[in-house]
Amino acid sequence: MSEKGRCIQMKYHDADSVYRNFFFFDNGECKTCVALYYRTANVLEKKQSACQRSDREVSMESLCNEIEQEGLTLTTMFAKSPKFQNCRESFEGVWQFAYEYETKFTGRCNHPLSNITACQRPGTSFQIDNQRFTMNYRKCPEVADSFDYQYWYSCLGTWASELNGNRYIVVANMGENQDFLKYRCFVDRTDQPLLMTKSRIASCNELNSAREGYEMLQLKQLKSETVEPGCKFPDNFTGKWINTANYNSKVLINSTHIYELSQPDQGAAEPLYFVCKESRDRRYMVAKLGVGGCQVDYICYDFTIRHHNIIRWRAGRAFPRKDFRSVCAWSAFDNEAHWRYNTYLSANPYAIECPIRGKYQFTQDGESRLTTRIGPTARPWDPEETCSIWESSLQICSDDPNTIKIDVERCYSLDYRARPTQFKYDVVDYNLQCIGFWQEDTIGFLVTYDKEDAFSKYRCWVYQRQSYGTLFISRSARSACGNHQRPWSNSSFDGASVRLTLVENERKRKLM
Repeated sequence: MSEKGRCIQMKYHDADSVYRNFFFFDNGECKTCVALYYRTANVLEKKQSACQRSDREVSMESLCNEIEQEGLTLTTMFAKSPKFQNCRESFEGVWQFAYEYETKFTGRCNHPLSNITACQRPGTSFQIDNQRFTMNYRKCPEVADSFDYQYWYSCLGTWASELNGNRYIVVANMGENQDFLKYRCFVDRTDQPLLMTKSRIASCNELNSAREGYEMLQLKQLKSETVEPGCKFPDNFTGKWINTANYNSKVLINSTHIYELSQPDQGAAEPLYFVCKESRDRRYMVAKLGVGGCQVDYICYDFTIRHHNIIRWRAGRAFPRKDFRSVCAWSAFDNEAHWRYNTYLSANPYAIECPIRGKYQFTQDGESRLTTRIGPTARPWDPEETCSIWESSLQICSDDPNTIKIDVERCYSLDYRARPTQFKYDVVDYNLQCIGFWQEDTIGFLVTYDKEDAFSKYRCWVYQRQSYGTLFISRSARSACGNHQRPWSNSSFDGASVRLTLVENERKRKLM
């Protein structure tokens, strides 16, 4: 930087979450703008503009605007005396990988013993143990020029690019004396961490994607720990479930294990294993194992008795050691004033009798109101079909006590004999099967299943009777009951999507 002359102006900018400093230099012959991008405590990246003659009037803004243009080289700079960082954000667990090179040899070497091992050691006296990992290459007999070698890499940090979704991981091989071979850069994607490329030299600008680069890696998570069970879950817990507290992740429970495969909106699926170790009353201490992780955490589950298609539970915080008195102490659970149980819902639910009976007219209020489901368009209808009286209808009748039938618009016109007209567009909009209900804090909770609901087949309804003939009932925004959802809730802030005010609308006939 000293060869660029005297710094005459400096500007700091972080509007797009990228920390950068602009420096305006003049060495007497030409003026230059240099931008330094802060990536980690050990990595800076640099861009610079073309050199403009000093005798011309050039402002810092106009010269530095050239840096934002495409085509300028981005140079990576590494700290000569780096401060190592914990590897948990970069690599965590044991990963088997297949490797191939762009120019070194043809073919892919997929040896089962080629792996990246980055295991954390909580409480270790040597901090360096959690700041480095090993990368073991193994030779494939069918691939010429593949090799056996082990690298020890120290972690220098990671950052993600908001422009292309790439995640950059920077490491250092402290056993290497030459700087251009000591530092390496890995690139993967934040939403697809199983594909990765590795740089050839100490530079990150040669890596544009996780699929193209000097060295390409395909990773697969390995289960590194095995824990023997020490207790059993209740017999009626076995089966397939969904976890409403984790974006409807799939859950499989047998007598000793809980297997959960979470599928977040972004990123790869995350498989987790929970092994039953010790139980007392309704509390179960389990060992939590991640397929890609090395650390075993101990968590306590507080299960209620299964009723209908629902298992209600709550989990305490994780502990590194197996001690039932500490892990399953009531103080280890969330004891806030408004805590609620989470739910497992059966993946193959059966219908039960609904806790509410009767015929109601309703009004609705909320961000996602109920709409009619008659055909692709609600209008136009057959001009010969007319209706003068429209009403909403919610009914749970004795002929089908397992189903809530909701009609947003129903014709209640009468003919000349005071009988209901046969309106051919009278089709029930929602057929909701009741699959479970319970009560907490004097409030009723009901879970329904609707196979035609494109957003969430499971819904949680919170209800309470306000008078002899009036009820408030709110529907959840997704399958889980909102932590702050109440019968009168009608906004996503409370976890609700719509509120219905039900007014009894029974029609009584006098039999002759």
